[in-house]
Amino acid sequence: MQKDILVSIIIPLYNKEQYFERCFNSVVCQAYTNIECIIVEDCSTDSSLKLAEGLIKNYTGSIRFVLIKQKENSGVSEARNTGINNSNGEYIFFLDADDEITGICINSLVTLAQKYSGVDMVQGNILRYPQRSSYLDTEGKLPEYVQGNLKIEKHYPIHIPDTVWNKLIRKGFIKQNLYFKSNIRHEDAIWCFFCFKKIETFAFTEEYTYIYHVLPDNFTNDTSHFLSISGRLTTVEEMLHNLDIDFLYKQIKEVRRLLNWQKERILSDERYSSLMPKCQMLLNKLPRWHFLFGLAFLELLRTSKTTIRRVLGKKMTEKIKSFIKKDE
Repeated sequence: MQKDILVSIIIPLYNKEQYFERCFNSVVCQAYTNIECIIVEDCSTDSSLKLAEGLIKNYTGSIRFVLIKQKENSGVSEARNTGINNSNGEYIFFLDADDEITGICINSLVTLAQKYSGVDMVQGNILRYPQRSSYLDTEGKLPEYVQGNLKIEKHYPIHIPDTVWNKLIRKGFIKQNLYFKSNIRHEDAIWCFFCFKKIETFAFTEEYTYIYHVLPDNFTNDTSHFLSISGRLTTVEEMLHNLDIDFLYKQIKEVRRLLNWQKERILSDERYSSLMPKCQMLLNKLPRWHFLFGLAFLELLRTSKTTIRRVLGKKMTEKIKSFIKKDE
């Protein structure tokens, strides 16, 4: 009989009094109960702390709740890092305070973690509310289990989303220098970018395990839009400086897509025009299309074990790396 895996659910909490009880109750209703739930309260200015204290005080079930109060508001990245450092679970699951998990969530993910012992990460399906539609397009496209970094990387971020939440992650894997970067927006994207450089085993279930709520107050004002674009450019810049040799073609295409998206957002409103120089500078650093054709050829060589791949692949890689690094 397999042992029960202790799972640490980490919930960063900041100004979510309107949604947190729903989130809390979804943890309480888990079919799987070998859980510790760590709520990291990040100096909210509303009643989130008081609400969390009351909910924990009135809970009488077998799940262990821990409430950690940050000394100062430090952001979601530091809240997650605090949760990691105070966790006891073999696996960690991140849950946003304005979302919820389905009743079978942890049980479904742990079942695969037990089936594929030592798996680095287990991902479940996602339901988007209020649309009640699937967040992922994975049907028949993502195997239940994938082993090998290059094989897993093929599915990211097309079938495996660049979100931290709704992933059961082996704590020992996170300890491989995969803590969250502070003071940066879109921290999920940059964390996933570095995570999928290292991951070796991945499991997936089509069962819906997470309910992602699309909220009307997400990035609705001008300041939030400006910070969102600025944060995305910072994220893309870090990606550009940390590309993988084996997936240069794919990653450069993704970086170009993200930059063109930010360029469209900047052009849509003159109030964001001060961000254009940085966006254009990053676009100018990308290889031109003739280099991309070379990258595509390198991608084909990568899948081959022939001598030509080893010889030409190495030479082309050296040229592309020098091109990307010039003018830095």
